[in-house]
Amino acid sequence: MSKKWSRRDALYILGAGVASGVVFSGFGITGARAVPRPPGSLVEEEFLKFCARCHQCIEACPVNALHPAGFSDGMVNWGTPVLDFKKCIFCMECIRICPTNAIQKIPEEEIDIGNARINRETCLPWSGQRRCNNCLRACRYNAIEMVDGNPVVIEENCNGCARCEARCPTDPKSIVIFYEKYTRSEQPGKRVTVKLENRTEPLRFPPPDFKTWFVERIRQLARYHGLID
Repeated sequence: MSKKWSRRDALYILGAGVASGVVFSGFGITGARAVPRPPGSLVEEEFLKFCARCHQCIEACPVNALHPAGFSDGMVNWGTPVLDFKKCIFCMECIRICPTNAIQKIPEEEIDIGNARINRETCLPWSGQRRCNNCLRACRYNAIEMVDGNPVVIEENCNGCARCEARCPTDPKSIVIFYEKYTRSEQPGKRVTVKLENRTEPLRFPPPDFKTWFVERIRQLARYHGLID
C-alpha cells in the first residue's frame, strides 16, 4: 500500500517549504559549504527557498545516495538533501516525490551531473596492454565511441551516470567521472503550486507496503541520529 497524501498534507508541506526558506535565508548563504544536490535541483538560492527539509527524497532513494546535511555543512544547509554522486543510479525517485518542486520534475535525458575522463596511461587499449570496450558496452547514452580500437568520450552526450567507471576493469579506474559541470535547473517563470509540471516517466520501482516503509523509516531516522551504523 502506498502512502496517500491529503490536501491538508500537501498544503502543510508547501507551507513548510516557504517557511523554511524564510527562516534559513535569515542565516544567509554566505559561508555555507557548497554541497552536491539531487539531479534536477533548482539553482542553490532557489533550492534553499523551496526545500521543505521533509526528507521524502532521501527516503525514496533505493540506493541511499542521499543523506541530510548536518550542521558542519552550514546552518542554511541543515536538513537539506546531499547527493553522493558515486551512488546515484538516475532512478528518478527523488525527482518524482519532491512536493515543493525544489527538485524539478524533469525527464532523465535532461539530467547532467558530470563528464567521464579517460586516463590513457592506464587504460588497457590506450596503453597497448590489450583490447577492452567495457566502457562502451556500459554506456546507455552514446557518450563513448571507439576510435582505432581506443575509447573516446563524447562530452556533449555524457551526463555523468558513472556506468562506464563501474565497468572499468583496471585498478585504479582508467575512466573516472568528474563533476565540475553539474547542471542545476532554473526556476520556472510561473510557479504552479496546485499541480506541478511532471515530465518524468512511469515508476521503475513499485512503492513498498506500509509495514516495509515504516520499518525502513525507523532505521533511517536511527542512522541519521547516529543510533545505528
